[in-house]
Amino acid sequence: MAELLIRASKHWLDDHTQEQVDAMPQNEKESYNARCQIGDIVVVRPDGWKWGKEECLPTFVVVKVPDLAIEDANKYEESLMDRTDPNNAKMIRFRKNALAQADVLSAVSAKTDSIQLSKSFILTKVMVKTGSVLEVSAPIAEELM
Repeated sequence: MAELLIRASKHWLDDHTQEQVDAMPQNEKESYNARCQIGDIVVVRPDGWKWGKEECLPTFVVVKVPDLAIEDANKYEESLMDRTDPNNAKMIRFRKNALAQADVLSAVSAKTDSIQLSKSFILTKVMVKTGSVLEVSAPIAEELM
């Protein structure tokens, strides 16, 4: 079993207005756009991991996934990177993979620090970020095989 630490609350930068974002220097805008958001899979650990006192609600929720090997789950820790210049890779998004905010918020509303989801749920519901904050795609059927 793998355990996924999922972001369950908004990032403090989410309260910035568009005017504030527009006024940021380019490096701050890149950091703003790459920030962790609700649903992001922050880290993956093996079954039985001893989570710290900060790795719980309201900031995080732990998702336990039976039958998902830790080796297979590690891919969810990847960042979305721009590697067009191999000498200067840039992070576009802190995490490339996320659960839908609605799925995460339902766990938050249940006020439980951990939930259990099936491997098939994870394989079909994890979204892959493709660029900007709002760009995501569902898993491709080939990836499920």
